[in-house]
Amino acid sequence: MPATTIKVDSAVRDRLARVARARGVTMGALLQGLSLDLQAQQEWADIEAAYERFRRDDPACWAEYLTELSEWGEVSADPGNTSDEWPEFNT
Repeated sequence: MPATTIKVDSAVRDRLARVARARGVTMGALLQGLSLDLQAQQEWADIEAAYERFRRDDPACWAEYLTELSEWGEVSADPGNTSDEWPEFNT
């Protein structure tokens, strides 16, 4: 994988180095993990913002969506619904 250099304050670099050392990983590996976590957090924040826009911009459609979601929840919560596809959820 190609490497690059980024400029950060030396206090930030030192803090990252201490955490990486304590975890027994390189600073690159630490930053890789942190960047993946941040990316996932951002994706969920984007999803939540889209739901909020949907709720705000089209209340009637939002209400319809919630009704349909509730109906699906009732189907999945039905004790008689014992699909062989996901046996771990049929207890």
